[in-house]
This record gives sequence, C-alpha cells and structure tokens, in this order.
Amino acid sequence: MSTTYNYDALAAGWDAKIADCCNTTPTSDGGCTDCCYDTWQDQLKDVTQRSATVTEKTTQLQNKIAFISDRRSRYKVWLDELDKAETLARNICHQLEIIATQADKIWYNASKACKAIETLFCMIRDFYSQVDYIKKRYDDLQICIQKNDDPALEKGKGILKALDDYGTKLNAIIATRDALIAQAVEAVRLANLIIDAITSKDCTCDFKPCDNNYQPFKAPNDGKNYYGLKTIITTWYNVLGCATGCPGEGPTPSATPAKKNNGPSSDDDCGPDNGSDTCELTPILSFPICADSYRTTVQALFDKDDKSLVTLSKKLKEANKDKEALDACKSSLTNAIAVVDPKSRCN
Repeated sequence: MSTTYNYDALAAGWDAKIADCCNTTPTSDGGCTDCCYDTWQDQLKDVTQRSATVTEKTTQLQNKIAFISDRRSRYKVWLDELDKAETLARNICHQLEIIATQADKIWYNASKACKAIETLFCMIRDFYSQVDYIKKRYDDLQICIQKNDDPALEKGKGILKALDDYGTKLNAIIATRDALIAQAVEAVRLANLIIDAITSKDCTCDFKPCDNNYQPFKAPNDGKNYYGLKTIITTWYNVLGCATGCPGEGPTPSATPAKKNNGPSSDDDCGPDNGSDTCELTPILSFPICADSYRTTVQALFDKDDKSLVTLSKKLKEANKDKEALDACKSSLTNAIAVVDPKSRCN
C-alpha cells in the first residue's frame, strides 16, 4: 500500500465564496435569492441564441453544399458528354484521313490510267490507219487483177487463193476496229468520271501517294474551286477541326489555346463575368470541342464548384464543431440551473 500521498482534509470555509454567491436566504414572498441561478440563466439565454445562429448557419451550409454538389454533378455529366463527342469526332477525323488518302490514290491511278488509255488509243488509231492503208493497197491489187485477163491467174487457185485468204483476215482485223475503239473511248470516259467524282483538280507530277509524310488535305493555292468526294471530305475535315490539336497536346498537331473563362467571379449562384451572366450557357459548339470556349466555360464552372465544395465543407466542419460545443454548454447550463433552481431548493 502506497503511503506517499496522504489524504488531507479540506480547509474550513472552502465553500465560503460559493455560499456568498449561492445563498438560500428566504425572501418576503417565501422564495430565496441565488445569484448563480440568475447568472446561469443569462448565460443559457446567450448560449441558446448563439446555438440557434450556428444551427441556422450549418443548415444553410448543408443546403448550399447539396445545391452545388448537384450542379457540379450536372456539369460533370455534360463534360463527359462533350468529351465523348470529341472522341467520336477524332475517330471520324482518323477515318476521313484514311478515306482521303485512298481517294487520292484512286484519283492518281485513274488519272494515270486515263492518260495511258489515251496513249493506247493513239496507238490503236495509228495501227488501224496502217491497216486502212494496207486495205487500200489490197483493193487496188484486186482491181488490177480483175482488169488483167491473164489466163494464168485462175480464181481460187495459186496466188489468188492466198490473196483471198489474206483479204479475209484483213477484213476480220478491220471488223474489230469499231468495238476496240468504242471500248477505249468508254474506258477514257469512265476514268474521267472517276477523276471528276473524286476531285476536279488536274493530276500533278509531284503527287507521291506512298510517301509516309503525305498530307491528303493540302489545299492548292490557285484560287480555283474544286468539287467531288475529296472536296466533301476536306470540308468535313476542316469543320471538325481535325488539323487543330487540343491545348497541351504539343506542336503536332498544331494546338490552339482555348479561350479562357473562369466562370462566376463570386460565390453567388450566378455571378457576372465580364458583364455577362455565366449561368446562361448556350451550347453553340465549334470543333475541336476540347479547345472550344463553351467546353472551357463548363470546365471552369465545374472547377469552381469543386473548389467551393472544399471551402464550404471546411466551413461546415468548423460550424459543426461550434454547434457541438454550444450544445454541450447549453446542456451543462440546463442541468446546473435545474440543480440550483430556487423553486426546488427553497420550498
């Protein structure tokens, strides 16, 4: 058993100050006075008022956090939808590049095929010109033989038989001319239709479809207007902003900085920003969406709400601490007042 600490009796009159304050002297009306009771009553009233104020503050903070959380969620949903649209647009851009490159190759090959067929047509025309010349010589020879009554030249025999066979084969060759020339003309027509359907631009010798650095959307600066599939693809390529990169993607593709918009300048639900109400979001989009001012505005509003929630959460945490402290103080004062209530002590 430890004897280091001994019990010392309390000094006499230790509760004199309390007795002086909290006395039970009866009054003329049969009650008794107690200054502690009155003081604690005043303190309870003050604490009750402060507690009500803090409670109202916490309620407002909770409502504001709920409102901003819901709004932030809506901004997040819209941002996700915009990002999905941007992803789809980039996929379309990739497909347009493939189609444009293949279209250019078809256009190039059709242009070369057209020139080759034209060259072949010239060769065919020259060939049949030579055949016509031979046919004329053959006909002249036949006329000469008919006018010559030489009995040694018997029809269907000897040299005349060979000449007749030659004439038959010559006529067979001539008979193929119309069909062959018609096919060559039709091939040229179809090749030109393919060329015009893809692009009306003339084929150039500097076209290199197999070059890894080939740019299918390099527009000519000749001031002319072109039409065809390639023009449609190029138009959509430019509309979707395929050649423009998103902010922060680097120099390739060329990135255009997005327009800055920091959203509301205050904690109000709709604060003015450069003279306009940023709560009125008009979804007029331009591509690429990642660099569009509308998407930047939504992102700024989302970030602002996100930061506001962090700030409001801290404020709510502090308010809850104050509320708990005041509730504890209020509870203590209520219990203390109940104990020293003159009505229960003096009667």
